[in-house]
Amino acid sequence: MEHTEVGVIILTYNDWKNTLACLECVHAQSGLPRRIVVCDNGSENEVADRILEGWSALAEKAGLSAPVEVYGSDSSPAPLVLLRSEDPESIGGAMNAGMRFLLYDRDCHAFWLLRNDARPESFALAALLRHLEDDDLKLPIGMVGSTQLVKDSDVLECAAGGRWSRWTGDQIPLDKGLERHGLSDRKDIAAKLDYVSDASCLITRAMVEDIGLFDERFSGFYEDVEYGLRARKAGYALNWAPGALVRRMDCSTAGLTPFLSVTDDPELTPRDDMNFIRARFYLLRRAHPFALPFMLLMLPFSWRTFRSRRGRFFMVLCAALDGAAGRMKER
Repeated sequence: MEHTEVGVIILTYNDWKNTLACLECVHAQSGLPRRIVVCDNGSENEVADRILEGWSALAEKAGLSAPVEVYGSDSSPAPLVLLRSEDPESIGGAMNAGMRFLLYDRDCHAFWLLRNDARPESFALAALLRHLEDDDLKLPIGMVGSTQLVKDSDVLECAAGGRWSRWTGDQIPLDKGLERHGLSDRKDIAAKLDYVSDASCLITRAMVEDIGLFDERFSGFYEDVEYGLRARKAGYALNWAPGALVRRMDCSTAGLTPFLSVTDDPELTPRDDMNFIRARFYLLRRAHPFALPFMLLMLPFSWRTFRSRRGRFFMVLCAALDGAAGRMKER
């Protein structure tokens, strides 16, 4: 597949600085993609205006036509599109809006999903495309993940994505914390992948048309895990492009509640914590319900981790029970 068959989807919300920095990296790729769509997930008008203004300057510098602004379910053949949503949706919903938009373009055969805090190096797209074919993998490749680095360091956030624990519901990023020059073997990583991080991944049109879009009930957490598990169940392989280097400027998942993560210093808001826990238990309910009784019984033993946050334990308990019962709407 060539870069001229790829549509880029950049997700943003009320953040024009990171979005323009990401766009600059996308425009600097060794091969310019066919389409670039910025999915503005309900940003304020002045923020969207700043994105459009800055992006127009980038396009003019590159000798391209100016980006056009499109609302809702409208369509446009323009190569550069700012796709705006009136109200914020879930992360999965916002990414789905971009894919639905590009699915109308029959010559767009793959979608490169990016969070707006991602900074792909100039050869990232070319590396992703090279790994859409792999003789070692016996199944058709549906998704290819990047090598994600923590900000300006050489330390990995993950190699493509990670594994999912079917008993605890935990996400286990592969090669997390390793130096980029000491990576695991690519074949070993590809064999272990349960999901590919949606912060930077290439998804084929064929797989999307087969298994559908992201589950929009996940509010910013675990939507990529559920999608990867669904892809594997449908018979698609997940792959890793080691040379697709992408730096993440906002590694926010490092601040989750200690009982449910590896950190001792939670930084996320209570609302984010609840969404994370609800999604974790909801995915267990769907993918491995036999683990739910074990995880619910473990919750009382986490009391000491919430001593400095009065009321947080009961919030976690309610979110876990909601997820286990299939209630994904916020209270």
